[in-house]
Amino acid sequence: MRIKKSAVATATVMFLGTLSTAANANLVITEYIEGSSSNKALEISNVGTSTLDLDANVYKLTLFSNGKTDPGNTETLTGTLPPGKSIVFHNSGAADAFKVGNASTITYFNGDDALVLTKDDAVIDRFGKLGEDPGSAWTDPNNTDFSSANKTLRRKATVTTGDTDAAAAFPTGDQWLVFDTDTSDGLGCAGESACSAEATPGLLLITEYIEGSSSNKAIEISNVGGTAIDLDANVYKLTLFGNGKTEPGNTETLTGTLEPGNSLVFHNSGAADAFKVGNASTVTYFNGDDALILTKDDVVIDRFGKRGEDPGSAWTDPNDANFSTANKTLRRKDNVTAGDTVAEADFPGVNNQWTVFDVDTSDGLGCAGESACDGSVTPPEPEPETGPCTNCETLTPVADPTTFNAEIYYSDVLSGDFANADELKNALSAIIAKDHKYLTYKQVWSTLTFADQDPANDKNVIEIYTGASISKYDNQTSGSGAGKWNREHVWAKSHGFPSDSQWGYTDAHHLRPSDPGINTARSNNDFGACSDTGEEVLFNGQGTGNYLDKTTDCWEPRDEVKGDVARMIMYMDTRYQGTDTATTNMPDLVAVDRLTTTAEDSEPLIGTLCTLYAWNKLDAVDSYEQNRNNQVYKYQGNRNPFIDRPELVQQVYGAACDDDPNPGLIVEGDIVTPDSVTEGAAYIIDASEIKAGEGVALTYKWEQIVAEEKLLVGDKAILSLTAPMVKADETLNFTLTISDGKLETTKAISLLVTNVPLTLDVTFTGNTQLTEGDNTTITATVADAPEGTSYSWKQVSGDTAVFTGTGLTLDVTTPSVSIDQVLVFELTATVGEESVSKSVSIEVKNTEEPGWTKPESAGSLGGLITLLLPLLWWRRRQG
Repeated sequence: MRIKKSAVATATVMFLGTLSTAANANLVITEYIEGSSSNKALEISNVGTSTLDLDANVYKLTLFSNGKTDPGNTETLTGTLPPGKSIVFHNSGAADAFKVGNASTITYFNGDDALVLTKDDAVIDRFGKLGEDPGSAWTDPNNTDFSSANKTLRRKATVTTGDTDAAAAFPTGDQWLVFDTDTSDGLGCAGESACSAEATPGLLLITEYIEGSSSNKAIEISNVGGTAIDLDANVYKLTLFGNGKTEPGNTETLTGTLEPGNSLVFHNSGAADAFKVGNASTVTYFNGDDALILTKDDVVIDRFGKRGEDPGSAWTDPNDANFSTANKTLRRKDNVTAGDTVAEADFPGVNNQWTVFDVDTSDGLGCAGESACDGSVTPPEPEPETGPCTNCETLTPVADPTTFNAEIYYSDVLSGDFANADELKNALSAIIAKDHKYLTYKQVWSTLTFADQDPANDKNVIEIYTGASISKYDNQTSGSGAGKWNREHVWAKSHGFPSDSQWGYTDAHHLRPSDPGINTARSNNDFGACSDTGEEVLFNGQGTGNYLDKTTDCWEPRDEVKGDVARMIMYMDTRYQGTDTATTNMPDLVAVDRLTTTAEDSEPLIGTLCTLYAWNKLDAVDSYEQNRNNQVYKYQGNRNPFIDRPELVQQVYGAACDDDPNPGLIVEGDIVTPDSVTEGAAYIIDASEIKAGEGVALTYKWEQIVAEEKLLVGDKAILSLTAPMVKADETLNFTLTISDGKLETTKAISLLVTNVPLTLDVTFTGNTQLTEGDNTTITATVADAPEGTSYSWKQVSGDTAVFTGTGLTLDVTTPSVSIDQVLVFELTATVGEESVSKSVSIEVKNTEEPGWTKPESAGSLGGLITLLLPLLWWRRRQG
């Protein structure tokens, strides 16, 4: 079986194929199973004596199929691997006995495919010979039993280093023991023997956490051990702790029996269907800043987040910029074998145990492990299909329309919040550009034979303007176009993309089979309503329902395809926004609401937008157009959103064509607001001059915007408020919603609140001239102190004194001092979040010891020097 693989640079392939440095002697491939049907598995083991940190380097296991040298399916190894432990990958379609470890597409091998194990892109082990297709299997002339097909092979215990020459003949030496096909009892343990039958005990872990858009939230708990867990034998609970709280919130008690490998899932009742696995539960009423604790008999056995901490919007990881507990899906790494039992520890901690997936990823719910529950199976490469037309090129499908899910494909738009039509259009453009595969102009022939096939005759295609059914083989590859069909560019290629190297030139979503003569008549004319002024175009002497006005260069197609034309033009206008020019070589295409001029023939413009908009309503999407969209998707990989979701036409183009999906109330007049207001002052904002026409009664809703919340603050035309007290100048933001009962409009208002710095008049009374050891009481008086003012005292200089400060009163006992000095105390008055400090000084005099006389004409410094001189002289004499 051949498996489709994504291409990797040739330089990397050469590097892997030639490098043979033994980068690590401990990690080797220890078991290979290629059994019947999908019974395939691969085991990698740490045969060294110390634990391997697989995250410290880039360890990869890569599949090279059928002698190819470009890498195919790849697994990156993560976590830690203790000595003697193994990592096992199995095929998702294998029998249960082989389902050890994780399902992986790395096991999409047959006996003729090579597997290469690398560390930082250096080969450390291999199975098979890179670049060689041995036929059905590699064999060993020295061991007739050895085969890489329909056998289980185990690495001999004597092998402790990898086979690092990926391009050498295989097998190298005598490194493998051979077991019968479908032998599975050695998976999960290194060595030549079967693994012990003793199962590891059951282990309950939180294995998946989803905090997605809107209500897309879920939590998964799994038994990752080897035996069943009787949840009724103890009290197992999952508890939500919201917003940094330590009191338990919503709780789920787990019941029943949970078999090894099985999971319990709780989802939010308002989530999209893809997330509704397991049971709805209020334990999922979390955002990115809430903790979840798993307990057994009230003892923590696992946790998500840090209990008692509100991280703001989410917990993040400074070592992984992609990690966040908000707007992400997180899955527990496969190597985690014990719960995180310290609920108050930092999260996710230095050893992050979680693998990160994009917002609203749901395909892993219901099964433990880092992979999607279906193993993310890559479908077999389809057999090429041959287009049944003259000189048609063989095409290989790139997408499967039978599995297409519009809810998933357009999820970014369906769940998005867009300020205007342009934002929505840009989001659509990104979606339909993502998997767009460039077709050559020759490949377009083949695509049209599928996309425009006659529903009544699978050998024919339908021409767009005539409606005629014509043989697929009658495509005009040369010569006269009589009785042939060719490729009509509905958005005329001269209008912005004259070269077939430009993606719009070969975009099959707007290319249709057409009679060459009718195609020539249409030329590069714009679309418009010109049936009254133009002439009907004939085909084989009969009217076609198409009209051409040569004076205005206007073309009006027949009624049956007017909607088709409209949606093709809208597709082109949306797909090519000029944002991926480096890839598509395309300008920004613009559908304008007028007929373009001759001077604009080469400009990326086409008309007439609002006429096309009307045609979209006149001619709704039908099954032919839906099938066409599927077939182009099958070979080009992207879709026309206006066929899949017709309501998007109004959402994107309605406002431009007087059909706004969200019309607003039209009002006149201004809102009168002061330029600024002082804190604590009353003010008004006056919207009474706003009018919506004579006699129209209006209602008002005033809201103040605080952070991301809106608070209702009034419902009259005039808003009367008092400015808050602020620490610094601050801007208040309001919205006024005005309604006439049917329509409404919103106005934004901002107002500056200026801060008045706090000032207080403070005076002190009391004795401030003291002798050491004396007591004094200092009383402060604050003039006009605001209500609620609080006071505190502290000493800011001088020897430490014994003091108490109560309110405005300071009681001080002066300390003993060796010389006269000043003690300074500070009173701080606090009002709200502002404060003012004033200081008072107390002079303390030293009391002279009996028998000591201060030297004349000397202050404290002079006296000190006088006392020190005899001492200095004495020490010098001693010396």
